[in-house]
Amino acid sequence: MIKLSFILPCYNVAPYVGRCIESIEHQNIPQTEYEVICVDDCSMDNTIEVIKEYQNRYLNIRLICHTENKTAGGARNTGMDAAKGEYLWFVDPDDAIVSNKTVELYEYVHKHDLDILIFNYERTTNGKDVYENKQITQETDILPWQDFFIKYFPRRRMVDVVSIWRQLYKRSFCEENSLHYPEIKAAQDVVFAWSAFMKADRIAAIPTIGYTCYRRPTSTTGSKGRFAARAIVSQSLLFSYEVLKLKQNASNVNPILLNDLKSAICFALNVDVRNLLYTTRKEQYAFYQALQQNHEKIDKLQSYMNRKTKRLFLYSLPYPIWQAQIWMYKLVDNLKKREAVSY
Repeated sequence: MIKLSFILPCYNVAPYVGRCIESIEHQNIPQTEYEVICVDDCSMDNTIEVIKEYQNRYLNIRLICHTENKTAGGARNTGMDAAKGEYLWFVDPDDAIVSNKTVELYEYVHKHDLDILIFNYERTTNGKDVYENKQITQETDILPWQDFFIKYFPRRRMVDVVSIWRQLYKRSFCEENSLHYPEIKAAQDVVFAWSAFMKADRIAAIPTIGYTCYRRPTSTTGSKGRFAARAIVSQSLLFSYEVLKLKQNASNVNPILLNDLKSAICFALNVDVRNLLYTTRKEQYAFYQALQQNHEKIDKLQSYMNRKTKRLFLYSLPYPIWQAQIWMYKLVDNLKKREAVSY
């Protein structure tokens, strides 16, 4: 019986994926009881070759190669569709699993027949200076999603536990609810996590630290990726639209939790989009082109935008005028920053 399916969306991670695979393969669970599904999303480095080397050493590694880039969300969907495990663990290939935690986590989630299990994690940059996030301090009750978040995360609720790699998901639960990731560049994991939470009747959390998150500047959410036009469109517009669909489809939901979704939309549209001001002209033109392609989504999100943001999303303007607005917005933004510093 395959108890766990580890799903790794791989794109240009040759320097890191070996460390991740080694951490998964050196656990206190027989290798016949879990599988490692690596989905290569058209890497341009030697990621595939590295994974194949590990396939020669470990028989439970499966490699699936996309013929077109589908983003991390699309790669995770491919892994989900191929998975055979009772529970799914979505692992970023530049991170690692904490040693000898797999049995503890699986036995708990299996014993209590959970839809989702949440646990703690640690964060590091160099593998030496480790910060332990002990957000969960004790074992929780098993509750439906609304009761769970209002009781155990009363301040920021769902925002506090969106990282999919700190959760185990029951595969049959995902299949029964047709859960899949949107194929967008950024924040697709947040949309998936919230979609899953809003369907779950049995959620619990334990204080175990099961995951090590390595921070690197060249990742999708790192400094370089964050200021690319495609990432900004995904993080602000496309993410907001996906959350809007969740909000519109929600029924009998506590107003406090609905407000969480509204706040996420407003923040993404009105704060994250400001990264556009500090991109190159080439990136700004790419963003402008994306506006033309997504005008229907923009129209549906107008009520969540402040006045400045609406100007950035004016897709009907000729490009030179739109570009001039960007320049003026940036100029005013820099002046305000200087005034704040001098004050």
